[in-house]
Amino acid sequence: MNIGIVIGVSDYQNVSCLPGCAHDAHAIRQLLQMTDKCEDILYLTESTSTTSKSVKSKLTNFVQKYTSEEIEEVIFYFTGHGSFEEDQFYYVLSDYEESKKRQTCLSNDELDNLLRSLSANLTIKIVDACQSGIRYVKDPDIFRKYLQESEKNFDKCYFYYSSQNNQSSYQNDEISDFTLAFLNSFSNRENQEIRYKDIMDSLADSFSSNSKQTPFFVMQGNCTEVFGYISKDISKAIHEVISLEHKPEHEQSLEQKSLIQCIEEQASIYCNKEQALECLETLRQEVNEYEFDDEINQIFDYKIEFQSDINVQIDTDYLGNYFLNTDTNYFVHIQKEKRTREVTNHNVFAGSVVSRIMSGEVLPKVKQDYSAVAGANSSVELPFEQINIRLESKYPNINDTGCLIFPYLSQTKIAILVCYFMYETKEWDVKKIAESTSEWSNFETLIKEETEIQNIVKEALDNYTRYTLDPILEQFDTQND
Repeated sequence: MNIGIVIGVSDYQNVSCLPGCAHDAHAIRQLLQMTDKCEDILYLTESTSTTSKSVKSKLTNFVQKYTSEEIEEVIFYFTGHGSFEEDQFYYVLSDYEESKKRQTCLSNDELDNLLRSLSANLTIKIVDACQSGIRYVKDPDIFRKYLQESEKNFDKCYFYYSSQNNQSSYQNDEISDFTLAFLNSFSNRENQEIRYKDIMDSLADSFSSNSKQTPFFVMQGNCTEVFGYISKDISKAIHEVISLEHKPEHEQSLEQKSLIQCIEEQASIYCNKEQALECLETLRQEVNEYEFDDEINQIFDYKIEFQSDINVQIDTDYLGNYFLNTDTNYFVHIQKEKRTREVTNHNVFAGSVVSRIMSGEVLPKVKQDYSAVAGANSSVELPFEQINIRLESKYPNINDTGCLIFPYLSQTKIAILVCYFMYETKEWDVKKIAESTSEWSNFETLIKEETEIQNIVKEALDNYTRYTLDPILEQFDTQND
């Protein structure tokens, strides 16, 4: 069997964010799905799943799940910041800190050890790593020699790196140039097989006249290893993935349009009420038809409700803050409420404050009222305002988990905000939501993109499955069968 690992890190806490990386990862996953390349794909792009703790835990569990299987091929794809320091390459994760780089990055050595435990016949690495402003060695040959040493860990491998260690990998807000070129290598392969060597040749040609970015390849194979067969339908689908909205900005600017063309093109994504409600029915249908893994079905009973009132015992501040920070005009009413907090009383003389601090005295506090964002409601009538999913444990030593899905509409887009949380037992028959366990994700797409809505539901509920199972696997120090 073939398996895939796709990681796209767009959100960073301490270095510059890379908005195009989430789109990179999504495009690569689409490629793997369209070509039926992998039976299972670990897909991590949400900010809550690209922190060091989350990536290392999910990656370890995913690899452990297949260590006893016969793996023909494993494909690893990473897009985000990268760093090469002290003869070690690091995949930089969302919570990166320079002083804790080993903790907040995934080292290439650690990745190689995990991949090697799969004993795959063929190992593929595709690394679209953008410079993050972290220290780089000046000698490209050191980086090259390091990667060539890495290949010795595998019998057969093809590694694709987007740039030399002293270069940047370029992208816009839509997609990285290297990932776009990687996808383009499939575009003219209609009704024929494509080898991994063919992909290397296409990438090399794409950047041959680009002095600012030079991809680097490592190959340990006989040039006969095949990615797969590209049918006419697949070729057409790949063309759609790399259509205008995914072209680099310098290419888009070459195509001049009239004012009317621009207006008509933008108008084409607008929806009427009936079209918007149809997209909610797609959402309902996909949730109802989703099938949980066998492990979930063995441990939990499944319950789902489509509810019209948002009345749940979780902190819904996330909902309001999301719409305060989006440029799309969604049909929402942001809820605010008065709250009270304690602040230091500064209504004393400055000299008095200094002397009291120096003496170690705790300064007095006063209560202060303030207005805080508390949530968001749809300002238009919807058939349901939230989907409430609960996995009820069949065992007393396993906690229930919940998933809330909140849909919101604009004239063009649907936003789907998702919260995962756990219940804790308060009394014999009383279970309440443990607010400290809640994790949020958000998704957004055009209302008319039905396939993308279906993909969002699958990704959201796949994440819910991992959220539920990962603590159980950790608790019992085991792995999926």
